[in-house]
Amino acid sequence: MNRGKRLLFAAMTAALGLGLLTGTSAASPSGPPPGDPGALVVGGTPVPDGKYPFMATMQDARRGPTAYNRHRCGGSLVGPRVVLTAAHCVEGYTAETIKNVSVIVGRTQLSATQGEERAVAGFEIHDKYAADGSYDVALLFLATPITTIKPIQLVTPGTDALERPGRLVTGIGWGNMEAQPGFPGGGVVNRPDRLQEVDVPIVSNDECAVSYPDTSDRDLCAGRTGKDTCQGDSGGPLFVSLPSRNTFIQVGVVSRGQGCAAIGYPGVYAKLSNVEIGEYISPRARS
Repeated sequence: MNRGKRLLFAAMTAALGLGLLTGTSAASPSGPPPGDPGALVVGGTPVPDGKYPFMATMQDARRGPTAYNRHRCGGSLVGPRVVLTAAHCVEGYTAETIKNVSVIVGRTQLSATQGEERAVAGFEIHDKYAADGSYDVALLFLATPITTIKPIQLVTPGTDALERPGRLVTGIGWGNMEAQPGFPGGGVVNRPDRLQEVDVPIVSNDECAVSYPDTSDRDLCAGRTGKDTCQGDSGGPLFVSLPSRNTFIQVGVVSRGQGCAAIGYPGVYAKLSNVEIGEYISPRARS
């Protein structure tokens, strides 16, 4: 995905004064879908079927006739009725236009028929989501629960044991696989049909602030030159794998950045261990 495009999208929509509402927005209920939030995996590898069943694709029926065309953003199943995604992925939707949206959980190849598809009954954006991209999380509430797929485990709010700088974490998505040199991006788009994964190191807060002075304790940075999430990956999970326990723990949500896999610009993720973010998600995921 083009993180620069994600950054521009967030700034533009915030400038329009869109409200942070549950299932509602200041945008008109008619008209085209909201703009493409961008983001794809760069420097990654294809994911085998069934490896990450909690992964979700947010689908907007107005984008085209197939699941490949309709893919808008990534997400993760965090409760039987709840998919976690980025706030900028749903900004601009209304109680009426969200009816065009569904999610598919457990699908690895967009053109295949795996997984469970559900209509989206409503959504909620973190009430502190801001123009600078902080608190970039939102929840999609499913019309009926998914009981055949185990939700991903979320990091405990207020902890940082999994966020040591240099630790490898995994990002997944159907986003652009072509590196983008900078804002607003290089323009080359190569979207995969099959889910991609990439392992990237966590970057310290101080190092991240050199590239992104507006980042804070609500953000987690990860990436290296040539490896990154990108346009189309927005909303997807950043997680730690614990192979000995066959467990995955989500620590972030793909949010923004400048370019994709560009020198000196890691990806920026909503930090789920932040108390205000984690404690917003956890009780809603259990509902």
